[in-house]
Amino acid sequence: MLREAQFVDLSAIVDLYQQLTTEMATLAPDTYRPLATDNRQYFADYLQNDLARLFVTESQGKLTGFALVVLAQTSASPEFVPQHFAQLIDLFVIPDQRHRGLAKQLMAAVAAFAKSHQASFIQLNVLSANKTAREVYAKAGFEPVNLTLQKPLS
Repeated sequence: MLREAQFVDLSAIVDLYQQLTTEMATLAPDTYRPLATDNRQYFADYLQNDLARLFVTESQGKLTGFALVVLAQTSASPEFVPQHFAQLIDLFVIPDQRHRGLAKQLMAAVAAFAKSHQASFIQLNVLSANKTAREVYAKAGFEPVNLTLQKPLS
């Protein structure tokens, strides 16, 4: 079942986020480390923000995934076109629930929220090493716009 998160979900969302950061640390250990602290206030702030939505998937009373989306806008400047868009901050589905369409459901909820607020597009960041996520996003219609390059100096 897909629904908007509630305050009662915060502990479970923190657990899911800790799993996400563990996976990110495995894929990019020079950039990420597993989050071991309780960051429920971070998510509580988004639950109270009218420009954000936190969606969860649930099965048999247990949260199986979440997506955090925030509306954003860029200012007009001489060289940039102003944009009103949605930023998909995080999306995670627990490993034993993957390949069941949950990420697709979460992305559909994110898209519906973005459209209901007249956003022009949804933007997200994904680790280049996360081949599975890149494939999921590509199937959902996401295309590369910018590429961040990095050169190690050691």
